[in-house]
Amino acid sequence: MKAVVYYDANDFRWEDVQTPEIGPKVVLVRVRACGLCSTDIWKAVHHTAEPRSVLGHEVSGEVAKTGSDVKGPEVGDRVAVYHRAECGTCYYCRHDQEPLCSQYRQQSIFPGAFAEYIRVIPRLVQKSIIRIPDELTYEEATLIEPTACCVRAVSKCGITLDDSVLIVGDGPLGLLNAQVSKNAGASMVILSGHHDSHIELAKQVGVNHAFNSKRFDVKEKVMKLTEGHGADFVIVAVASTDAVRQSMSLVRNGGKICVFGDFRDVPQPNLSLDLKLILSNDIELFSSWGCSTQNYRVAYNMITSGQVKVGEMITHRFPLEKFMEALKVFLSKECLKIVFNP
Repeated sequence: MKAVVYYDANDFRWEDVQTPEIGPKVVLVRVRACGLCSTDIWKAVHHTAEPRSVLGHEVSGEVAKTGSDVKGPEVGDRVAVYHRAECGTCYYCRHDQEPLCSQYRQQSIFPGAFAEYIRVIPRLVQKSIIRIPDELTYEEATLIEPTACCVRAVSKCGITLDDSVLIVGDGPLGLLNAQVSKNAGASMVILSGHHDSHIELAKQVGVNHAFNSKRFDVKEKVMKLTEGHGADFVIVAVASTDAVRQSMSLVRNGGKICVFGDFRDVPQPNLSLDLKLILSNDIELFSSWGCSTQNYRVAYNMITSGQVKVGEMITHRFPLEKFMEALKVFLSKECLKIVFNP
């Protein structure tokens, strides 16, 4: 089979690799669509990925082959595959912290979704493969995983009816967090970003107030919309310490700030916060990373029911062999969501 093999930050090659073999409890999936996630690119740029590895994890496809002991998925099924699965029984799983589970963090699909086929291990076969209906395109199904990460963040926030939520960042995860927050019952969802086209799309998918922070004062806007209190919740959907620091002046007393942007591979200056302000204003600062298999299923239901609109977010499509061309578009920031069709 063919796959996009990583060699260096600007060196991905469309090459022949061995088609994965499967055992009795394993499933082979033919990849029909795969999303390009910023995590994939940062792994390459900051050299945290192994050379000659295959990246990619936002994946959907068709079951091509099943092991003799597999129950459930059948050859020909249209499926979405979550690339992780928690054990469900360890200390972290029992405390609703599935992304900290050691099994969750292990490599689970092979070789990676930027390939014609992937092997799905038994734990994922049991928990992380979802049959998708004909009405849901393979491309749309690739957005279940990022939506699930937002489901987890919004759940950790505890957003309920009549709450106001500010989303900082107008990338794919910013728009998804906004939609999930709205569906959690938030009466007012505000989004700030830097791209006019993304701002317009945010309004189309139900965001109450969206604006370009390069042209408007964020604090002035937020305070006016919240009668001077600040937002009940701020979700920082960009990897920016400045954005986290600024959020302190945008959240109300007693409010919550969720650090959602992925800082792991992005060099940033150290974050300096006034802890006296956090204490005296009773502000809660926490993070959200990853999602559980249950979050994945909730996200699937939100998308298939039309509560979260994802098709509109796909701005560019490429065959996998045009990966380097897609990478240039991604780095130019002239896109919202890129999806590959092998």
